[in-house]
Amino acid sequence: MARHDYDLPVDYEKRVEEGTMSEWYTQERAKRQAIRQETNFEREFTGLRDRIERLVAAASETVPIER
Repeated sequence: MARHDYDLPVDYEKRVEEGTMSEWYTQERAKRQAIRQETNFEREFTGLRDRIERLVAAASETVPIER
């Protein structure tokens, strides 16, 4: 079982060596808090994620792209 619920960045090892993981964790916590608080960021982030998921699903050309 993982010790955390974060999806660590691809360049995790590099960030650890450079000492910038603290900044990444701070940004991730702020993003999660903004999402939970029903802010404009939450609506934009969720909307963007939904659009990306629809585009990926439409890549097979079997699903119409909603705009």
